[in-house]
Amino acid sequence: MTPAELKAIRHSLGMSAEAFARLVRVANGRTVRRWEAAEKDIPGPITLIAEGIRDNAAVRAWLGVTFKEPPSDGC
Repeated sequence: MTPAELKAIRHSLGMSAEAFARLVRVANGRTVRRWEAAEKDIPGPITLIAEGIRDNAAVRAWLGVTFKEPPSDGC
């Protein structure tokens, strides 16, 4: 997963970096912003969660999230 893809998924959910950090259980929004800026590698488990959100309605339902707009390939 590229940083742009992660950012597109987050934006399509209408979430701030802080809200997405809470969803994926990381320390804070700064961590998410660093992934999106390619300052840090996106960990494998985060990639799996983000891909599940993007690709699977059941995962979105389980997490209690919905798309505000369809995700694009990048921002």
